[in-house]
Amino acid sequence: MHFICPLCHCGLVENTSGVSCASGHHFDRAKEGYLNLLPVQHKNSLAPGDAKAQLVARRQFLNAGFFSGLLPDLQTLVPASTQRLLDIGCGEGYFTHALAGLLPKDASVYGIDIARDGVRMAAKAYGESYAVASAYALPLATASMDVITRIYAPSDASELKRVLAPGGRVIVVTPAEEHLLGLRQRIYKVVRPHPEPGLLEGFTSVEQQRASFPLNIPAGELSAALLKMTPFAWKMDESLQQQLIATGIQDSADFYITVYVGESAQ
Repeated sequence: MHFICPLCHCGLVENTSGVSCASGHHFDRAKEGYLNLLPVQHKNSLAPGDAKAQLVARRQFLNAGFFSGLLPDLQTLVPASTQRLLDIGCGEGYFTHALAGLLPKDASVYGIDIARDGVRMAAKAYGESYAVASAYALPLATASMDVITRIYAPSDASELKRVLAPGGRVIVVTPAEEHLLGLRQRIYKVVRPHPEPGLLEGFTSVEQQRASFPLNIPAGELSAALLKMTPFAWKMDESLQQQLIATGIQDSADFYITVYVGESAQ
């Protein structure tokens, strides 16, 4: 196990009810199989992260395969020999589980998210190691991960650098200019383009790919799921929401996939 105590940073050892460290801190394992490694001082609200309704909608949408066009690109960028992978902002686990499927059977795959409902859903459905945790104070051992993925999630660059093993890589997925452009044009009077991926302090960008593919979402539940899983539902009036759900959504997905390595690896 590569999880560490979020309070004293000692290693964690499994026991019958969860994990504990040499300093005597104990963390129960939930019945779904995940650990809660988010101390109260790392929370920014009583229930941080995405709301359960968003996570349920995200699972419905992703499990229908609409963003599966990302997976071939990720497969080319995640070395097949990877033994230790961390997925930051794992949500309900779709991409964490898909990434695990690209790796050897004995690989260790970890997913963390600040939203407990998402981690609970992931752990209940999939077999990877999941924990409720902050991306700004990663409860993982120094130099323990070969690959870190960050799909639509914030993080702290210094923590990424601490956790990444020598020769490892960080893979960041962010929306590109055309991502859901048609939908955004119907919601906003002025559509601001998504920015290109910026610098990651302490890292060098060594590769970038762009994954673009059409989205033809049928009317009904799946169109409703797309709206619920994004901030768009908060930005549009009820009549437009109902119209989109009734007619379906034809748009495009467009992502930047950027690979970073530590500057010392250059």
